[in-house]
Amino acid sequence: MLAMIFLILKRQRYFVLALLTAIAMFVLSYVLTVWNITGKSIAAYVDMSGLAFTVFTLFLSLVISVLAGIYLSLFLMRRRLIKKKEIKNKLSGAGGTAVGLFATGCPTCGAPLFALFGAPLALFSLPFRGLELKVLSIVLLWLAIYLLVENIRKQLKCSV
Repeated sequence: MLAMIFLILKRQRYFVLALLTAIAMFVLSYVLTVWNITGKSIAAYVDMSGLAFTVFTLFLSLVISVLAGIYLSLFLMRRRLIKKKEIKNKLSGAGGTAVGLFATGCPTCGAPLFALFGAPLALFSLPFRGLELKVLSIVLLWLAIYLLVENIRKQLKCSV
């Protein structure tokens, strides 16, 4: 599976798309993380949430961002190969990305996207203050990437 991903990302178009998507997702995740913090400072976030939690949060956000970039590149590669619609790939990828974005925010100050639904302190009520949602996001994105790679592999075998 990883060999197929690297093979696709060797193409400049897909690598640049994955890289730009990952950067955009990470910046968005960072902004949502410090949105409700006074001064929008990561240092204040560390003071409120602790260094270990902050490191885990930023690391998991980085992983989600990279996986979202890879997912989008693979999705567009698959779309160029075939025109058939696969609902499970789209739902897993979109679900993983959405869960990852909802899991960003300060657990004690409020998560901006949960606030839209009237539950700004939703992350604070979870046992791991939202880290479990980030892990769920990673699992869903990995599942979507796996399904896309298998679909691409199958299409390439059929066309040969």
